[in-house]
Amino acid sequence: MFQRKFLPIFLLFLLTAAFALSGCTGASEGVRQVSGLDALGAVQVVSREEGSGTRNSFADLLGFADADSDAAADGALTASDTDSVVEAVAADKSAIGYVSMGTELDDNVKTLTVDGAAGTLENVVSGKYALSRPFCLVWSGELNAVEQDFMTYVMGKGQSVVEKSYAPVHSSVNFLSDMSGGTITIHGSTSAAPLIRELAEEYEAINTNATVEITVSDSTGGINDAMQGLCGIGMASRELKDYEKELLDYKVIAYDGIAVIVNAENPLESVTSRELKALFTGEISRWEDINKGRD
Repeated sequence: MFQRKFLPIFLLFLLTAAFALSGCTGASEGVRQVSGLDALGAVQVVSREEGSGTRNSFADLLGFADADSDAAADGALTASDTDSVVEAVAADKSAIGYVSMGTELDDNVKTLTVDGAAGTLENVVSGKYALSRPFCLVWSGELNAVEQDFMTYVMGKGQSVVEKSYAPVHSSVNFLSDMSGGTITIHGSTSAAPLIRELAEEYEAINTNATVEITVSDSTGGINDAMQGLCGIGMASRELKDYEKELLDYKVIAYDGIAVIVNAENPLESVTSRELKALFTGEISRWEDINKGRD
């Protein structure tokens, strides 16, 4: 389905997303009022920890300032990983959170459309869905033989694994391992970890001389560990900062949408970027207040 040249498409997406956020965050005209929101009471924001790549990307895309972050919402919960966000939202009908689009969800939560677009791979690639970010692998210095073999696999045949749940950066191509032996240590993002685990399993089946050990923390932790030589490769679910790009080598291996999730009992089905920012910064503190800005 995605066997095309993706980088030019994604550059078009970035321009489209920037326009969408600049144009849609200012008002909620044309969005219908929703009955039943008053029964939900106060909004329970579920955020991620400071080093999370998902949180960093979500805040950047919605234009949070440092003093205007999602932690500013009264009583905001901070989850240490993706599963904890899902669990918190599933347990509270007034909760709202955000997770990787590739996260498996049960019937206790649902996703919202954002600015009229559903969080699908097709909409991420086309640019219709504005909340998207890259998955990156980073390293310091020269990769050893088995690490380089793994990276060659990821950017080639591994793209067929990527496209099952994410937007790949290349078409899948044949891969012939050089059968280098050794252990590859990868640290970082909980959002990127499921994809990296699946890639590692397929790679280990191809190169039986290699072992991939994955330790999850967050994107900043993975990047810092790679800088300090505490792992061979770091994984991040956000754009790298300029100083990180200067200190590290990196590859974007996939693109992922950020899904906005609410409890299944929440009658809301859609939200604008402006409303999202207001919900996560505490400007909108009660669910029924969303209707005040709607037709």
